[in-house]
Amino acid sequence: MTDPSPPGPSRGDRAANHIRPARARAGETVTRSLRKGDLPREVADRYLIERDLQGRAERFYRDHRTPDPAFRDTGRRLSAGRTYPDTVADMLKVAQHRGWTRLKAEGDEAFRREVWVQARAMGLEVQGYRPRERDHRAAGLPAPMAPEERLRRAAMVVRTLINDQAVQARLIERAAVRAGLTRDAIDRVARPDRSRERAGR
Repeated sequence: MTDPSPPGPSRGDRAANHIRPARARAGETVTRSLRKGDLPREVADRYLIERDLQGRAERFYRDHRTPDPAFRDTGRRLSAGRTYPDTVADMLKVAQHRGWTRLKAEGDEAFRREVWVQARAMGLEVQGYRPRERDHRAAGLPAPMAPEERLRRAAMVVRTLINDQAVQARLIERAAVRAGLTRDAIDRVARPDRSRERAGR
């Protein structure tokens, strides 16, 4: 008995993980391809490819036995049902080949993390995932600055640019609250002279 459902995306593909180019910034001129099947030769050689009715590469299979493609190409986005690091790497090679320097990653967290780590290692920007310190390390990037150190640097700028101490204190405290710092951290950064005095006692 044959399956009565029409050919097309399987149920798993509807909620697929995907990457697409992020919107261009205001005033930015971007040359990027959205053409389905536009991919580097090295990626095309790794997969068995099914084409759409116009002959463009659309579905990329690891081998002839797998029922679902490793990833799909719609032109405007690349999607995968599962998070395989080598598949993500190939999707990113296609994105880079098309000139997608800033990406939007959507789908489950494991997929978005894998895209972020690999894309950042390739020098691509990624929206849609908030990296942790270990993600920075995995991508070979320096760890992000601790909130207290960021506040300390911002406080130095505020003190340099603004003479009024009351305004300085308000700005520094507002930034500290937004960063979620404790009262002790605020005191150490906002009032460095007082914290030195306490340490000297």
